[in-house]
Amino acid sequence: MILLEISRKYVFWLMDFLKGRKIRKHYCDITFALTRASSNEVLERQDKRLTAILRHAAATTQFYKEKSGCVSLYDFPVVNKSIVRESFNSFVSGKFRESELVPVVTSGSTGTPFKVYHDKNKRLRNSADTIFFTQMAGYDIGERLIYMKVWVEQNKKTSLGYWMENMIPVDVSRLNDMQIKGLLHQMEGHKSTYNILGYASALESVCKYLDRTNHGRVKADVGSVVATSETLSGYTKETMRKYFNAPVISRYSNLENGIIAQQETTGSGKYLVNTASYVVEILKMGFDEQAEPGETGRIVITDLFNYGMPLIRYDTGDIGALSPDSSRGGNMYLDKVEGRKIDALYDTKGNFVSGYRLNIYMWQYSEIIQYQIIQDGPKKYTVRLNVDGNFIWEEKLIKEFKEALGEDANIIIEYVSEIPLLSSGKRKIAVNNYIRVS
Repeated sequence: MILLEISRKYVFWLMDFLKGRKIRKHYCDITFALTRASSNEVLERQDKRLTAILRHAAATTQFYKEKSGCVSLYDFPVVNKSIVRESFNSFVSGKFRESELVPVVTSGSTGTPFKVYHDKNKRLRNSADTIFFTQMAGYDIGERLIYMKVWVEQNKKTSLGYWMENMIPVDVSRLNDMQIKGLLHQMEGHKSTYNILGYASALESVCKYLDRTNHGRVKADVGSVVATSETLSGYTKETMRKYFNAPVISRYSNLENGIIAQQETTGSGKYLVNTASYVVEILKMGFDEQAEPGETGRIVITDLFNYGMPLIRYDTGDIGALSPDSSRGGNMYLDKVEGRKIDALYDTKGNFVSGYRLNIYMWQYSEIIQYQIIQDGPKKYTVRLNVDGNFIWEEKLIKEFKEALGEDANIIIEYVSEIPLLSSGKRKIAVNNYIRVS
């Protein structure tokens, strides 16, 4: 089995060699940029790439044509999904034929489809980014990968394709106790190095099953666990580490761009930003000014490699905070990534409340299988709970939530049998029906 995993790795790199070492060259560039971030060579290279993509966007797209001659990033407007959807064709570079571009379609966290184009070099860059960051997590090409996400006809592979990539697909839209039990049985019955990549909510379902069944440590060799797409709670992180005896980290990525940042395995919780492939800004919540280090703001991305459809200062819709440890002369870090700004919650005085703080209250209640916090007004909140048996801690939970949201908060507990997944396969922990930010 180990020999087969090694063979897959060598076959992958051999195929890349025969095609001109295109992925290898990108991989070496990423490694150099992120391991020598403070060197003048890296800084000059990144400045040249930024200038090049800005000039290309202004010269070859309708949307940015009025920015011809502008060389500063701050001369360009901040755009978002709505603007890109409404003016889609004006973002596509005239230098490329449609046949040379690869469409990438995401359902979006709210289920609304969103489409962008990638050119072929951008796809190669994304492949190299994936290799670098998976290795950083502890996973190498050829090892067995359990991939937990929504698998539909558009993204399914053939049985041969899964075998070639040594991948076990797990469809989270159908995830239940029987499926989790079968997956664990498979892991414990085969001598392979397993790596787990999946939605944070799917990993939480695995944790709840293991706790509920008193399973004990999973008897399998697990190299890494990487959570994607949703905020990884402290409960899930600690519980996965306990049962699988492997580093557990969170990755921040999206389909329209790629891997933007990933937590280090040192336990610091900080996200190393992929400055090799992107310029990342944190802008204030209400207007387009740079947020201070440690201040929660909007995550805005400039893709340095998508020449087919340049996205300059693209507001991802997510929120996070720049680490004070970041500097011009070294690596950039995010202290936190908290998910969609449209799902941010606010206390009764209108202040942003970190989802991490609310999640902490939930870890202590083993009876809770699923939960969701909904804000319907400036002081009105509903906490939906799917519990195992009777929940006798309602008064205590309300008191804890009032400590975070305000003593004048109107908090209603609602018991449900299931909190449904979105069409994207993700489960929203926070829902804001009372939006304070644009």
